[in-house]
Amino acid sequence: MTGSYRIAGVGGQGVISFAKAISNILMNEGLNPVMSEIHGLSQRGGSVVSDIKFDGAKSPILTGKEAEILVAMKTSEAISNIDILKENGICIGNRRNDNGEEVAIGKIDGRTAYWVDCQKIAGNDQNGSVNMILLGFISSMDRKIPFDETLKYVYGAFGSKYTERNTLMLKKGYDAGFKIFGNQRA
Repeated sequence: MTGSYRIAGVGGQGVISFAKAISNILMNEGLNPVMSEIHGLSQRGGSVVSDIKFDGAKSPILTGKEAEILVAMKTSEAISNIDILKENGICIGNRRNDNGEEVAIGKIDGRTAYWVDCQKIAGNDQNGSVNMILLGFISSMDRKIPFDETLKYVYGAFGSKYTERNTLMLKKGYDAGFKIFGNQRA
């Protein structure tokens, strides 16, 4: 059985960098990922998606109701891409939560959604933090994306200029997820 992710966002949010991180971590875990890069009007703030399949997949392109996990860098991208999720799939989306919680758990079109308030979690350092926070959050819930491997990837993938900031945001995302999942990772 193959596994699958869809990463969705808009131009400038680091969708492709995020997908490359997931793919590299899956590769290091021996899960043989294949990744697509489907660019929309990325230079004009348009939708960008990247699909990842692993563990025996031949093609990375997801069609209806195939994704196990949808990661949405924007609430509108979660809504636009929800039909790609399996019936028991999980949506992890960036959304400002009115109740002040770092993570709100809800439903979107009958599927479980974890709404991560990346702006609240990032605090004063909000520039470009969404993808690192969501990557850290995923590493708290998905055994295939262990935090130590995620941290190692971030250290090696980005220039030293961004390493400290990226690892801080990664840890903040992980901590937010750990409050929910603890050691009960899927």
